[in-house]
Amino acid sequence: MIVIEFIKDYWTQIVFLFGLFSAFYGQYKASKKATLCSLRNDILEIYDKCKASKTISCFQMESYIDSRDLYFKLGGDGFIHRLDDIITKEFKVVD
Repeated sequence: MIVIEFIKDYWTQIVFLFGLFSAFYGQYKASKKATLCSLRNDILEIYDKCKASKTISCFQMESYIDSRDLYFKLGGDGFIHRLDDIITKEFKVVD
């Protein structure tokens, strides 16, 4: 009975807060997806620049490793695992 009275008295605030949290969650999901896409593009760009010569500069490697780690921490998956194997095992790091 107390719960019903509480909902009856505060239904507008409950609906407002539910809508607000839903909007924040939607924005969070969109932001996370955009960040993953940007990191994936950065990794792919480094790979495309270095694949012909099979060499990668130490700065590109550092940038790649940082982007890769963030990508995996955010839950990214896909072809980046294959690129990781190629870049770390087959590419030679040069100054």
